[in-house]
Amino acid sequence: MLQLNEDECWQMTRGATMIMMASVEEFRETVFEVISEMAPFDCGISYVVKNDQNEKHCLEPIAYTKAAVVPDRILIERAAELAHKSSVYCALEWQKKSIVFRDSDMFNDTFLSQTDIGRLVHDELGMSYACKIFMVHKGLLLGKFWLLRRKESGNFTDKELFCMRLLEPMIMRRMYEFHPQSERGAYARRVLRERFGLTEREREITALICRGMSNRQIADKLICAEATVKKHVSAIAKKMGESNRSGIIHRCVMEKAVLNYV
Repeated sequence: MLQLNEDECWQMTRGATMIMMASVEEFRETVFEVISEMAPFDCGISYVVKNDQNEKHCLEPIAYTKAAVVPDRILIERAAELAHKSSVYCALEWQKKSIVFRDSDMFNDTFLSQTDIGRLVHDELGMSYACKIFMVHKGLLLGKFWLLRRKESGNFTDKELFCMRLLEPMIMRRMYEFHPQSERGAYARRVLRERFGLTEREREITALICRGMSNRQIADKLICAEATVKKHVSAIAKKMGESNRSGIIHRCVMEKAVLNYV
């Protein structure tokens, strides 16, 4: 039976506290940091998942910036696309509860070495082993964490999976708080859509305004021109009957429509 010693228990407690205290901006990077102390990895990738009736969409891809290998956004977006082309992989996205698993436990050698996603992980990223955390709550797949290792680092151990499974409920609860399809997020989006007539892009920008981001920061995150963001901000303020960004934030707070999600 797997057990934690005193030092590991202290480490687990410290990690859980860091996760529960992390802000929305820090959350996924903090999760990576905590896991790296218990189950070191060479590359870390994370997605937020949007749930439609018949499909899951991987959004907001990030890579752990302190890992040995940090793939760019284009590569990790392509990784998600290739994974979705595999019926075996996609089936895991419809699990009714969270799962933590090693690829070597779920997929055969043919899948790992001969599929497009397998070749990308092995040939382009130089990784041989993978562990994944899929977080599910109230029927929603909230997000994923992919942890990858080079061949010389060895596969993830049972003890390391045990530690990640202990952490997963805390990661999941915090992820739900920050997820756009949570009950709070759904209410805020409904207010912004029905009361103020904001478009989907305007709601997205409103959320980033409420997080204190400048037009430049919003443009960088959404990969668009700063001038485009400025036009959206003006349109949002006009629809809300406000004159500036502070007014937008105040209105969102008063209407309990602050979108604070990853």
